[in-house]
Amino acid sequence: MSSPPIQHPTGTPVEARLTPEKWRDRVAALALGPVAALAIRLGAAGLTYLLQIVLARSLGAADYGLFSLAWNLVTIGGFLATLGFGQIAVRFLAEYHERPETALARGFIRHAILATLAGSLVLVALGVMVLTSAQIPASLVTLVAIGLAALPFFALTDLGEGFARSQGWTMRALVPAYIARNGLMIGAFLMLLALGIGSDATVAMALALVATIGAAVLQYAWTMPPLRRVFPPAPPQSARSGWNRAALPTLLADLALLARQNIDLILLAALAPPAMVGIYFAATRIASLIGLVEFAIGASFGHRFAREASDAAFHQARRWMRLAGIGGAMALAMATPLILSLFGEAFASGFWPALVLLAGAAVRMALGPLDDLLTMRGYPGEVWRANLIGALVTTIVCLLLAGPWQAMGAAIAATLGNLAAGAALALAHRRVARAGDPA
Repeated sequence: MSSPPIQHPTGTPVEARLTPEKWRDRVAALALGPVAALAIRLGAAGLTYLLQIVLARSLGAADYGLFSLAWNLVTIGGFLATLGFGQIAVRFLAEYHERPETALARGFIRHAILATLAGSLVLVALGVMVLTSAQIPASLVTLVAIGLAALPFFALTDLGEGFARSQGWTMRALVPAYIARNGLMIGAFLMLLALGIGSDATVAMALALVATIGAAVLQYAWTMPPLRRVFPPAPPQSARSGWNRAALPTLLADLALLARQNIDLILLAALAPPAMVGIYFAATRIASLIGLVEFAIGASFGHRFAREASDAAFHQARRWMRLAGIGGAMALAMATPLILSLFGEAFASGFWPALVLLAGAAVRMALGPLDDLLTMRGYPGEVWRANLIGALVTTIVCLLLAGPWQAMGAAIAATLGNLAAGAALALAHRRVARAGDPA
């Protein structure tokens, strides 16, 4: 069920109450929001590469591999532990701010935090069960155990990002998770190196735990005080069933998205030699850079999709994405040979798979941030089904093509899955529009 048109208590639509000065402020924020979000994500990408270099040099190949495995489990688990509330927080808190409905907003914040803690505890319990029952090397058990301690803080940071994005606070939303966490880890490792203190995978994971806690503290210390001013003290009001109904398909959509984004590499690893998997992985890293632009635009416009009943914000976001998709794909296509050469001569064959992935990403971006729009307007189930369709298409095509065509077959499969998901979203948007909903 979609949200009703957002109005002030007087019944006057939000757009009608905006003065020329407020319109100028909104235009300025519209221009700066995506730029700031993109700058933060690009800076985070640079920090991530720097962190990988520091880790690899200080740990060695074996310990670096163990740390990477354990940390990836933390990131996936922390992302899922919010149970979808990290995303729907943008929608509900933006709506409650515009109506305004402070009591519901405060009730939602409390319920989202409790749900995230519950999701984290369930995943931690499952992790402990696996560690105690499976035949896992002792070295990896220690790393995963430390990672399980970090998981709730990772999830709470992701939820806090949603709180901040609901009010259009780009810096508060993105800096703790994407800049502070990596920056703290890099600073800690450089300090160890400067002091001449050796480190191993266990030390690395312990530092990651400290950095994750630090990012969570920064997220809430920076976000919650202004959020309390937006939503002054009031007895919390609950709409638990409605929130949970919105969160479940959002969680399923996240799971389907993870499957769609990773199934090509998994299947290629089963059907091709390791060297080919490495070449394809390098190509996907190049194509993933354009995803930073898509994320930046979606993060900047998401709260507006929830606040405004018209599609004006979506049309603006789509124009941004079309320009960024074409321009970014062309720039990355020209830079692909140079980037691949940095990996080594053997990676030159990743050029054509990278181009296929970039072309598919550009076409997908031309459709606009339909997944954000439908989620913010109360149709997360449509996003879940679209991502599931994309994952199925990727799986089927990859099984058919990855064997004979290797990396190129996987790239075609990933591109067709991406486009199938985009087409499903576009059809869902058309169905909703024909039904009379602004989404």
